[in-house]
Amino acid sequence: MEYAVVSKRIDPKVTEQYLLTQPDVVDASVWFEEGEMKAHVTLIDTTEVSAKDLRIRCACELGVQHTPKHFVCLCARPKAA
Repeated sequence: MEYAVVSKRIDPKVTEQYLLTQPDVVDASVWFEEGEMKAHVTLIDTTEVSAKDLRIRCACELGVQHTPKHFVCLCARPKAA
């Protein structure tokens, strides 16, 4: 029950919007599941950014409460012209 209270006070959209402003991030989705914040991030194919890098950026800029515990990062291939 304690997890539900915490997740209701923290808006995952804040983290999602922050991730979308990061270089090389094409798409991001952030949500709570079983009391933990999770993120699904699509990065451009040529990036060197990792889930660890994104976690550190979130923690530094937004604070630990807005930092997803779990990241899934996928690479998107650039669309051909």
